[in-house]
Amino acid sequence: MDFHFSTVVWGPWHTGVYLDANLPSLLAPENLPAFAKKHRVTYRILTSKRDIPRIEASPAFQRARSIVPFELVACPVEDSSDPIAMHHQLWRRSIAEARNANAMILFVPPDVIWANGALGHVADLFEQGKRAVFMTYMRVVSETCIPEARRRYLAADGATIEASSRDLVRLCFEHIHPLALTYLHDSPHFPIHPELILWPVSGEGYLMRVLVREMFAYDPKLISLNQQALPANVPDPDLMHYINDSDDLFSLSLTPLTKDVNWYSGLQSLNPIKIGSWWLAYDSPANDIVAKTYFYVHSGPKTPEKWRSVEIESDVMMRRIAGARELLRVIGGMVGEDTLYARQVLSMALAETKLAEYLRCGGPFTVLIPNDQAMIRYLNELGDDFIEVSKSEEFLRLIMDHVVIGRIPPDAGRVQTLRTLNGGKREVTWQYGDPVVDGAILRAPGFPLISEENDVSEGWAFLIDRVLPTADR
Repeated sequence: MDFHFSTVVWGPWHTGVYLDANLPSLLAPENLPAFAKKHRVTYRILTSKRDIPRIEASPAFQRARSIVPFELVACPVEDSSDPIAMHHQLWRRSIAEARNANAMILFVPPDVIWANGALGHVADLFEQGKRAVFMTYMRVVSETCIPEARRRYLAADGATIEASSRDLVRLCFEHIHPLALTYLHDSPHFPIHPELILWPVSGEGYLMRVLVREMFAYDPKLISLNQQALPANVPDPDLMHYINDSDDLFSLSLTPLTKDVNWYSGLQSLNPIKIGSWWLAYDSPANDIVAKTYFYVHSGPKTPEKWRSVEIESDVMMRRIAGARELLRVIGGMVGEDTLYARQVLSMALAETKLAEYLRCGGPFTVLIPNDQAMIRYLNELGDDFIEVSKSEEFLRLIMDHVVIGRIPPDAGRVQTLRTLNGGKREVTWQYGDPVVDGAILRAPGFPLISEENDVSEGWAFLIDRVLPTADR
């Protein structure tokens, strides 16, 4: 297969890290050399004009270009006022070039050390028919980790860093970045950008759960990207692969000690509602797939019982976060008139109850939203008792019984029984051509539950003229 490797790098620090650590680790025998034996590689380095001589003079670069062809592409990056935007612009340029050449694209960030065998494993996956491969990193302190990696693992040729996955994991644990540790699920300084969550496994490593993951290696004709550079569509799951065990692929994300201190300098514990809100801003149809994946980071054998107990604990938290996200999606999508009181009640239920833990539809769903007049009648009937009712299991069941699995009306004129999110039954009948659910008329035409930030939701909504009773079981 044809592959375009792409590295965007400029400036003294990133270029130095790339030449001193990243490129030498790519030269390990089971990385770039192994990849090049199975696939055709064109490696483009998009950089500044002033950095090209430094790159060309590097022993690691001179060795690498004897393995695969390189192109050094001078780009106007020095005066960029927004380096992140410039990176995204150049990444999209690389994607377009690969697509036009009918090639795969593989991004090689400059500030990473690869374990020997990392790229060889990726080469094997594409040889087996995969068309999109995802992976993740662990952050380490670059000031201490790079010198130690070179001291331990730099070969006699002075150009190659060769470390096994487990050796690199041990190095990671010795030089782990403070930012990485704030992602622990019980951290008192949980970051404001909660892209992942960590659970320690006593004496063996970390279990990682990931909320979003950028593209790493894929067919650009198969997957398009949204504004956040995340997958905008999901291909056949059999064509996708998440590398989830550090034994198969492990890499260190080299990070200066003081980088992104503002992400975790304040006191903040893990909050499912805040994380759900953040997750919506980085929405992608691939997020739920990566969020279900267990990522294992370990420096030795895994004890199944230890890891399974942590997996179960992480599942509970991920369900809670995903439920909060979906409820926030529903609330954000209820932007039409006549939904003010329903939004307020759902917001209160999200904050005060365990509702978020149960909101997992796993496909299309329809929300039956009582209009404002119906909600006013309902709240007036409860009066002061609403405070107690709103915290009860019965109230949770009532809300979930207003969510129907699938889309309605299914077929015009046909009486049908539908299931609610809580396992109840709702009867769809017809009155003068209008669908009626348990006596409540659905106000046509309904509306999609799409928040302003995204269009991923599979939800639909209808206004109804009453609060429905708890559904029959």
